[in-house]
Amino acid sequence: MERHANITTERYRLALRFNLSETQIEPELVPLMLAVEQSVNTIEQAAAKVNQSIKPVTYNNHYAHNASAWTIWWGNLSTGIAQHIVAVSLIFAGFILCCLATIVIKDAIADQEKIDLAEKRWNFITRQFVRDKNGEYFIPKENYELTPDKKGIRLIERE
Repeated sequence: MERHANITTERYRLALRFNLSETQIEPELVPLMLAVEQSVNTIEQAAAKVNQSIKPVTYNNHYAHNASAWTIWWGNLSTGIAQHIVAVSLIFAGFILCCLATIVIKDAIADQEKIDLAEKRWNFITRQFVRDKNGEYFIPKENYELTPDKKGIRLIERE
């Protein structure tokens, strides 16, 4: 009996909520309508929480009615600077550029040192070779010695 009274009261409440007459709501559909109502309430509560957590950003740019794109761009830039967005980005970009410049300069100096060393070694090696009358290059016996394991040669420093 209690369940029947419960369905009757819920049927009456649902009829008021959805602006229907009680006769239009079948007693078998009351549990389904209650489940749908509970789902809708849960979705509305979640949407309310989301809407409360989102704060819109508003810019107080006072442009002329027919402002140009250039004016709008500078206005947005100044608004960003005022809100410290652009300033932090510019400082970070400057820091990154300084780091890159340091690396490039360091590599350029190291490359020059490597080039100088390679030229020095190339000059030493080319002094050891002699060209015969046929135009072929060879190393005279006075310019090298065999390694102790007899698997290679070592150029002799003569200067």
